[in-house]
Amino acid sequence: MINYKSIPTYLFIFLLTFCLKGYGQGNTGIILKGKLKNENNEPVEGATLLLKDAENGQVVKQELSEADGTFSFAVSAGSYVLAVSYLGAFVYQNDQLQLSASVDLGELKIKTANLNLKEIVIQSSRNQPLIKVEGRKMIYNVQRSITAQGSTALEALKKTPGVMVKQDNSVSINGASTALVMINGRQTYLQAEELAQLLKSISASDLKSIEIIKNPSAEYDAAGTGGIVNLVLQKSTTEGFNGSINNGLAYGKTIKQNTNLNLNFRQGKLNMFGSYNHSFGHYAMDYDNDRTTNGKVYLNANHDVDKKHHIASTLGADYAIDTTKTIGVVLNGNFSAGGGLITPVTGIYDQLTGRLLQTLRSQSSYPEQMTQRYNTNLNYRYKGTDHTTLDIDADYGIFDASTSNLSTNAYYNPSGEFQSANKFLVANSRNIKLYALKADYSFKIGKGKMLTGAKFSSVNAKNVFDQYDANGSEKVIDISLSNSFNYKEQISAAYVKYETSFSEDLAMDLGLRLENTHSTGDLQPRDGSIQSTNSVVRNYLNIFPTASITYKTKGSGTYNLSFARRIDRPAYNNLNPFSYPVDELSYWKGNPFLRPQYANTLALQYSYKKTTISASYTHTNDISNEITEVLTGNVINMIPRNIGFQNNLNMTVTQELNLAKWWNVSFTAMGYLLENKVGTIEYGNYSRQRFAGTINVQQNFNLPGEITAEFAGVVNSKNISGLNTDVKGNSQVDLGFQRNLMNKKATLRLAVSDLFRANKIITDTQLNNLLLHTTYAGETRQIRLNFTYRFGNNKVKTKDARESGLQNESQRL
Repeated sequence: MINYKSIPTYLFIFLLTFCLKGYGQGNTGIILKGKLKNENNEPVEGATLLLKDAENGQVVKQELSEADGTFSFAVSAGSYVLAVSYLGAFVYQNDQLQLSASVDLGELKIKTANLNLKEIVIQSSRNQPLIKVEGRKMIYNVQRSITAQGSTALEALKKTPGVMVKQDNSVSINGASTALVMINGRQTYLQAEELAQLLKSISASDLKSIEIIKNPSAEYDAAGTGGIVNLVLQKSTTEGFNGSINNGLAYGKTIKQNTNLNLNFRQGKLNMFGSYNHSFGHYAMDYDNDRTTNGKVYLNANHDVDKKHHIASTLGADYAIDTTKTIGVVLNGNFSAGGGLITPVTGIYDQLTGRLLQTLRSQSSYPEQMTQRYNTNLNYRYKGTDHTTLDIDADYGIFDASTSNLSTNAYYNPSGEFQSANKFLVANSRNIKLYALKADYSFKIGKGKMLTGAKFSSVNAKNVFDQYDANGSEKVIDISLSNSFNYKEQISAAYVKYETSFSEDLAMDLGLRLENTHSTGDLQPRDGSIQSTNSVVRNYLNIFPTASITYKTKGSGTYNLSFARRIDRPAYNNLNPFSYPVDELSYWKGNPFLRPQYANTLALQYSYKKTTISASYTHTNDISNEITEVLTGNVINMIPRNIGFQNNLNMTVTQELNLAKWWNVSFTAMGYLLENKVGTIEYGNYSRQRFAGTINVQQNFNLPGEITAEFAGVVNSKNISGLNTDVKGNSQVDLGFQRNLMNKKATLRLAVSDLFRANKIITDTQLNNLLLHTTYAGETRQIRLNFTYRFGNNKVKTKDARESGLQNESQRL
C-alpha cells in the first residue's frame, strides 16, 4: 500500500538530488561577453540583449547591460545571433556567431543620440485591448476597467466576460459547471464561501488580469469541470524603487473605505516587493426565501448586514543566482473580522384561504466572525540555453475561521400576541492546513518540446460545530446537535505533454495527466450523544487526457481545436453528514456518499485580429446540486446529491471595435444550450433544457479635458440551474470617469456600479409538492471615488519599455 505521508519527502529528495547533481550546467562553460557604448563613447546601461538561436530565431537568453555597459552570457556550443534594443527601439543585430569556445566581442557601438522617452511606444494597460486571446487563454485586462477600480477581486470576477458568480459564490464559465479559481497559477484549496472571503480581501487594483482557460492542457490541475479562472496579480518590473497608493470611498447604503499600497525595489539581481490593502465598511443584503408545501405558505424576508473588515498583505523577493537560475519567496496574509446581523421574518399562511396562521420573528446576531489565511511559497526557476527549464514550487498555508451566531426565534399569533420563543447559540470553527509541492521540467526533443512534472498536495481540515441552548441564564451545550468533522485529502499527480510544430502553420500538443485521490472523512459526535461515529474513506485514480491542434492560415486567422477531461471533487463540508440549523424551519446537511463529477469538453476557437469566435461542447457525468427536501412538520432539509448528467453546447463571440479615435468598444456575446438529464429516487427521471445567453459590452470614450469615460453593461437571460430551478434574467450598468493629474503621476476616478439596481438573483423551483421562490439583492449599486498616486523614480527604464522594441521575440521566451 502507498504511504501517502511519505510522498512529499520522496519528491523533495528527488528534486534536491536532481539539482545538486549539477542540473542544467551541462555545456554552459562558454562565455559570450562584450561592452555597449554610444556615439560619445559612454557606457550604455540598461539595454536589452537577446541571444537568439540562429537556426529558428528563438530567443534562448535575455540580459540587461550593466552600469559600465558590460554584458555576458553563459551558453552552450552552437550558432547564435545577438540583437540589442534600447529605450524600446531596435539598435543592433550582428551576423551569425558560431560558438565553440568563449568569445569577447569587445566594444559594440550603438546609436542612442536620437532616442528619448518621447519616442518610446509603451503599450500600457490603458492602451491594451480589454479582451485578448493567447492560445487557449482569454485574458480580461482588469486595469483597463475604470469601474473595476476601488472594488474587490470578487467584484472584478463578476465583471469578467463569460464568468458567472452564483449566489453561493461558486464560479462557472460560459454557463457550464464549476470552474477552478487560481491566484497566480496556484490553487487556493478553499471552498466557495472561504474563497469568497479571500477574494473580498484582495483589491481589484492589485489585479493585472483575469485569465479564462476553458480547456486547460495537462500541466494544469484537473480540478474544475468548467475550466480555470486564474487571477494574475500585479508585479512591477521597474528598476529602482517605486510604488503606488490608492485611496477610495464608496457609498451604497453606508460609507465604505478602501486603501491599496504597492511597493517595489529592483536593483541588480535582487527584486523585493510588498503590498497592503484593506476594505472597511458594512455591506447590506436583502433576500427572500418563500416556499409552499403541504397546504401552507411560508413567506420569508431577510435583511442581512455584514460588518466584517478585510485586510490583505504580501511580501516577497526574487534573487537571480546567475543568468539561468532564480529563487524566490512570497508571503501572503489575508484577514477578515467583524460582526453581522440578520433579521428574518416569516409569515405562515394557509394555502387555500390565504389566512395568516402564525408569524416567526427571528434575529441572528454574529458577535464574532473571523477568518485568517497565511500562505508561504518558495520557488526555484531554471531557464537554460538549450531550451531546458525547471520550475519548483513549495507551498504551505493555514486557514482559520470562526463564527458565533446567537439566534432568537419568537412566534406570534395572527393578532400579534406572543406565543413562544427559543434561543440558541451556534459556535463554528474551521482550521485548514494546506501543503503542496510541485515540479515542472521541460526539454527539447527533435522539433518539439516535452513537458513533464509531478505534484503532491495535502489538505487537512477540521470543522467543529457546537450548538448551545441559550434560553436560560447560562448556555448549555446540546450534545445531540454538536460534532466535529475531520477531513483529509491527499492528491498525487504526474503528467507528460509533448508539443511540436509540423510547419509554421500547423502545431499540436498531446498530454496525459494522472491524479490519485486519497481522502478520509471522520464525523465525531460529542461524548454522550446518541449519534454514531461516521467515517468514509475513498481512494481513486483518474486519467485525464488533453489534446490540441492549431492551424494558422495566411492572413485569415488561427484555428484551435482542443479536448480535455476534468473533475470536480466534493467540497469537504458537503461530505459532513451532520444537520446544521439555518433557522427553526430549515436545515442544511452534507452527504458522505457524494461522488465526484467528471466532464469531457471539445472546443473549437477561431481568432482573427480583434475577433474571436469559440464553440464548445461539454458532457458532465454525476453532476451534483443542492436539493431541498421536505421533512416531518414542513421542516426543509437542504442536501447535496448527484442528480444525473448535463450537456452544454456553447458559442461565444468577442469583438474589439475602434468606432472612432475617441470611442472604443469591447463586445462579448455568449449563447448556450443547457440540458439536465435527472434521475433520482425522490423525483424520478426527466429532462430539462433551455437556451440562455449573456451580452457584455464595455465602451471607452476619450472626452475633452483629458477625461476618459467608461460605460459598461451586462445582460443575462433566463437560465436553468440544478435539479429544477428557473433563474430569471438580470442586468447591470456601470458608469465611470477618470482623469490623470500631476503630470500623470496621479489618477482620479469616479464610478457608479449597477446604476439601475437591476442585478438581482430571482429563482423559482418546483419539486413535487414543494414550491420555492428566492430573491437576492446585494448592495450592488454604489458610487465610488478613488485617488491613485504613483511615486518613485519615473525616469528609470522598465523592462517592459526596453522589451517593446523586440516584443515578438520576447514573447517566445
